[in-house]
Order: sequence, then structure tokens, then C-alpha cells
Amino acid sequence: MNWVFQRACLLLAPLALLTATPILAAAPVPPAASPLPETWLAQAGSIETVLLFETESMVVRVYRSGNGLFMNLYNKATDVVELRAAPTQLVPSTRDQTVYRAGGEAQRFARINVLGETELEIIAANGSVVLKEPGFNTVVGVSSGSTDFRGNNFAPGTSAIVLSAEAARLRSAPRLGSTILSTAPRRAVVDVLDRGGNPADGFIWYQVNYEGTTGWVRGDLLQPT
Repeated sequence: MNWVFQRACLLLAPLALLTATPILAAAPVPPAASPLPETWLAQAGSIETVLLFETESMVVRVYRSGNGLFMNLYNKATDVVELRAAPTQLVPSTRDQTVYRAGGEAQRFARINVLGETELEIIAANGSVVLKEPGFNTVVGVSSGSTDFRGNNFAPGTSAIVLSAEAARLRSAPRLGSTILSTAPRRAVVDVLDRGGNPADGFIWYQVNYEGTTGWVRGDLLQPT
């Protein structure tokens, strides 16, 4: 797990509740002098990852906020988020793939096919291809209800209790083997910010905040309160 993708996961996190590097605020942040109401997270609109993957030069994240889709793009070489909360559309495709398009002066296409293979393509206003790279380290959205991913399935925007026998590891990315940022002891309560499924390890992963640290925890170690 390289430090570039670790930083990208944090920078591209769409929900800015309690994170150190906010990208998109889900709701106005209360003044520092006022305690955070216990129901605030539950009332906030749910923001969920739809697709997250890395290419040689970029990290792309497509996420859902309310009824809308949005895209963030992080440049690994310059350490800059080049695209923030860009409105995104689901594009009809004649092939067995799902295509997300974010507009602007350039068109950005994030694709995933039925085999789980991903690709990022950027096309300039004059029609020339600026970038076309295959993706890896893919995370996909988890639908509500039954799922083939392992772990308890619930919507973000609430709190959850740690069920692990010892301590749950907060990882830098939603996959086994990524850097451990911190731990949350058994029975600890964490704030759940985001959710995604990793096809490589088969787990649902939740992005959580615990005592100021934001990281990813396996879905089988959490239960909503």
C-alpha cells in the first residue's frame, strides 16, 4: 500500500464530517463552542462511494449524494485534487460496462466492466485524448439489502459499535493489507462516514472516524447502534 494512494483515499473522501481534509461538506458544521448533537450524523444526507479506483497517474472516486452523482479526481504526481464534486452522469453503453461521465472543458469517463476491470479516460474540448489508463485497487458500491459482500450491510451517516474480539483496525484504504492508522477497542462507538465493497477480498468496508482518526474498517466488525 503506497503512501500516495493512502493520501488520495483521504483527500477524495466525499464526506467531510470530522475529517482533517474536507472536500465536500454534507451539512453546515456547528460552531466549535457548541457540542455536536447526537442526532446530527443520522440526519445528515447519506453520501456513499459508487466507484473508487487508482490508475498509474490518478485516483478517481464517483460517489452518490442524495439523488446526484459526483466525481473527484486526484493527481498522484502533483498531490492535487483536480476535480472536486463535479456533477456526473451515468452514460448508456452498448458494451457490458458501466460508464460515469463528468463534464466541463474536458470530459472525464470512469468505466467498470462486468469483469471488474476499470478505466479512466479524459478527452479535451477539441476531442483529443488527454489520458487513457486502466485502473486497479478497485472498490465498488454496495447496494442496500442483500449483497454478496461479507459483513453487516447498513447505510452510512450514523454510528456503529465495534464487534471485534479485540480491537478493530482502522486502515488507510478499504482493503486487507493497507496501512493501519489506528485501532478502536471492542464496544467502542465510531461515526460511519462512507461504505464500499472490495471485490478482491470480498468484504464490505466502512470509512469511520474514531477519536479524530479517519480510516476504513471491515463490515463484519461493525454493527449500527
